[in-house]
Amino acid sequence: MAFATIQYFSQALRKASAFNIVFPDDPRIDRPWSVFYLLHGLSDDHTIWMRRTSIERYVAGLPMAVVMPDGGRGWYSNAVEGAAYEDDLLELVSFVDRTFPVKAERSGRAIGGLSMGGYGAVKVGVKHHDRFASVNSHSGALGFVHGIGEGRALSPEFGRIFGPDPSGGPEDPFTLVEQIDHGILPKLRIDCGTEDFLLDQNRAFHTHLNDLQIPHEYEEFPGGHDWAYWDAHVQEAVEFHARNLGLR
Repeated sequence: MAFATIQYFSQALRKASAFNIVFPDDPRIDRPWSVFYLLHGLSDDHTIWMRRTSIERYVAGLPMAVVMPDGGRGWYSNAVEGAAYEDDLLELVSFVDRTFPVKAERSGRAIGGLSMGGYGAVKVGVKHHDRFASVNSHSGALGFVHGIGEGRALSPEFGRIFGPDPSGGPEDPFTLVEQIDHGILPKLRIDCGTEDFLLDQNRAFHTHLNDLQIPHEYEEFPGGHDWAYWDAHVQEAVEFHARNLGLR
């Protein structure tokens, strides 16, 4: 696999930004490639997946690029007061589509992430279901916007980003899956560690999906909110996306 850091100017953020990408360098791997957009958590940046996991090794041999954006502390959302990180992510998808030999359509795109990035992957993947065929979340912060847990205590910028009462609004994954035709939703996979402080949020979202009769994969494994857990289980996410994108 080849690896690059790309510096670009984000029109949505109105500032310079960056992303990491790993992509096939074996000429025997057919083009166009699928793309897995892999989102980081609240306190990290675009470099963290490469520094703390073996994601490059896990996708080796697949016709798949992995794009790791810098989402700041923006919750992959367009802030009520502040930066438009959801628009930035969609802008990045268009940038990758026109710059790399990728399958520039829904059937060639997957999105996933951990914690804040798990929330972002589910929210963006469901809201923009015309762009992503496959979505996964590890230890996702799926319930804060819905009013489960104290998002403002975890993230001081939470109120500035989401406003005073975001529950039931366009940034709430619980509401999004209610409002969208279930037949056009992406494939969904959610996992969480049994010692993770976000476990209750993940169980609540799983129950909500079951109540709505939305097919999805849900698993719990031993582990906490840490890189040992995410490095182990991103391998299952890669396999999940590979199946859904027709790479296996």
